[in-house]
Amino acid sequence: MLASKTNHWLEQQLLPCCFFLALIVLGADYLAGPLIQFPILYLAPVGLVTWYSGRRWGLIFAVTMGLARLLFFSMWITPWGISIALINTLIRLVVFTGYVYLIDKMAVQHRALKKEVRILTGLLPICSFCKKIRDTQEVWQPLETYITRYSEAEFSHGLCSECARIHYPEYYKD
Repeated sequence: MLASKTNHWLEQQLLPCCFFLALIVLGADYLAGPLIQFPILYLAPVGLVTWYSGRRWGLIFAVTMGLARLLFFSMWITPWGISIALINTLIRLVVFTGYVYLIDKMAVQHRALKKEVRILTGLLPICSFCKKIRDTQEVWQPLETYITRYSEAEFSHGLCSECARIHYPEYYKD
């Protein structure tokens, strides 16, 4: 329950926090002057937004931050001129959008794996004789029932060759 509340709060606060982080990155890049550039810092807010909010918001941040940098730095007269600044902006936009697609692909795969895998963790109290497991309500359940209830695993019963020889010696001979 607490994890879902935390996730809900994170979803609500993520865009404003990433927007604030983007402003900090833009401000630091602006204060460094036109000759020193920090385009790698732009990847932090773009990556966070893409991971948690999806490709659309990631692309919005990538394009906005790339163009904002061009607008902020077009106020200065740089030794290389506006044409080089436009080429640098285009390169940044290509790199940022490629980064967005990679992060989005990883996030989608991560969510799919997380959805597919439910792992039983911790110590499970199990009876030494009948192999029943005690749950949190102090009820003893058969091993198969417990694992099926608390994971995505399903059981298919079979018979190993050792048990077959012990219990059905007339059918399984050496």
